[in-house]
Amino acid sequence: MIRYSSEVTIARPPHAVYEALLDPGLYPRWTDMVDVAFDGTGEARVGTRGRFRLAKGPIKGMLEMELTELDPDQRVVFTVTHPSLDWKAVSTLEPSGTGTRLTYAGELRMRGWRRLLEPLAAREVRDGEASEAVRLKALLESTPEGSVPPGP
Repeated sequence: MIRYSSEVTIARPPHAVYEALLDPGLYPRWTDMVDVAFDGTGEARVGTRGRFRLAKGPIKGMLEMELTELDPDQRVVFTVTHPSLDWKAVSTLEPSGTGTRLTYAGELRMRGWRRLLEPLAAREVRDGEASEAVRLKALLESTPEGSVPPGP
């Protein structure tokens, strides 16, 4: 199993970071996730399902995701499944001065013969996830507080 965790402090209140974590339209701007969509309409809630593709790397095809835990302005947990892997992504938000300390963590388990690749992939996953948190920080801090970053 690959475990990762990184922290970044974002100069935005927890609610702004929380909203960004629940906005599928923003994910392609700070992650390698593309074609991100949630099922249904309205606010994301526990049980909301969706899908995405990864723009880079060896994992091809759609990955399925489900929002499994929500604690408004404090915690967002997604589980992701694909024939090649199972993944749990946990974002924890804590007030830090006038901003938010985001802990961006998770566990990824490859399936089948791909489990043999976990030791080789671990560093890449950890580095990639840490850089995503930094890109989210840059994205949110690049716009006036209280506004949603404009789309591409």
